[in-house]
Amino acid sequence: MTPALSELSVTEFVTLARIGFVPRGLVIGSCVYSAGTQYDWSVATREVSSLSEALRKARRLAIDRMRQQAAGLRADGIVDVRLEVEHHLWRGARQVAKCLAVGTAIGFEPSYAPEALRRAPSLKLASGQPFDSDLTASDFVTLLSSGYRPVTVAMGNCVYGLDPRELRDYRGKDAELTSYTQAFFDARELAMERLQHDLFKAFPRGTRDCPTGIVGMTVAEDTYGGGGASGPPIVEFTALGTAIAPLGADDPRRGAGPPKPQLVVSLDR
Repeated sequence: MTPALSELSVTEFVTLARIGFVPRGLVIGSCVYSAGTQYDWSVATREVSSLSEALRKARRLAIDRMRQQAAGLRADGIVDVRLEVEHHLWRGARQVAKCLAVGTAIGFEPSYAPEALRRAPSLKLASGQPFDSDLTASDFVTLLSSGYRPVTVAMGNCVYGLDPRELRDYRGKDAELTSYTQAFFDARELAMERLQHDLFKAFPRGTRDCPTGIVGMTVAEDTYGGGGASGPPIVEFTALGTAIAPLGADDPRRGAGPPKPQLVVSLDR
């Protein structure tokens, strides 16, 4: 029997085991995607739509392939998903994005679970596919005890090009770069809107897996190009979190009440 590989710490492994979940293996999905050439800089600061769409598709393909691996391991879901993106400029000024999705597939083993949880239903999606989540193992267990289950990693992104020619008007001045400020605001808003659009397109309202919220939400900013690098400065915003839905009313993993906060840092003098 081949041992299951995982990135779980000892504490996370024990936390999962206490409610009957065991790691099935480390799962990885990848995608290298061509995003076209640099856009026409005769236009001022604006979204690089081709790159936004390429990164959206590349991330989704990487996650789908990771989920397929987890399904092959007969896993119920994936925890601690990590997304990594690298950008490259190939010959002909062609933008290429490499996306990697890594997580730990977990499965429910009734024989390992406490007696009260051995008849708990599967957490797989209505499609029969495993769920995926960027929550840690401990946060996953806390989520279950609160009466919710993970559905999928929710993502939205937007890539904006910043036209360096607009800096000419600010030489020798201390003033706000208004066009850049607006670009950063617009990119964040578009990333959030696309996250919701893609999420509810995949899990429509009224269906079993329709999300009721998103937890662990982060909005990350990545800037590349400009300066000594090839091409003008480009900023990418990525909104990321885990979409959740309620557990079944009779699911024994529901806690008697919301989890009590634990004292992490003592304030005693």
